[in-house]
Amino acid sequence: MLPQTERRQSTRFRPKDGTMAVNHHALGPVINISMGGLSFRYTGTNTAKSITNKLGIFLGSENILIDKLPTKIVADKLVSQGSSFLKTPTRECSLQFLELTPEQRKKLTDFISNKTVEMF
Repeated sequence: MLPQTERRQSTRFRPKDGTMAVNHHALGPVINISMGGLSFRYTGTNTAKSITNKLGIFLGSENILIDKLPTKIVADKLVSQGSSFLKTPTRECSLQFLELTPEQRKKLTDFISNKTVEMF
């Protein structure tokens, strides 16, 4: 079997613990982030259909909020069905950033430069 080719155009980074993706329908920890997009986990049923096309990145311990980032869903997959008594599934959603404003691009660049480590 051939190794899977990396499709991403931007280097992925692991954000500082506590970095959250947030919008009106989902909240969860950011797993990885790049200038091209991010992946995050959330609990609940497939709310990807409800995830709006505007997302915020929040790091409360550093008082950082990058708000209203335009996005589109690239993938949304089930990670875990949840425990037998809780039955709340965990999902992972991958989003692509769309046309960022110069201010959003600068904030994202600063965040990646100062609050992440490169993934190997």
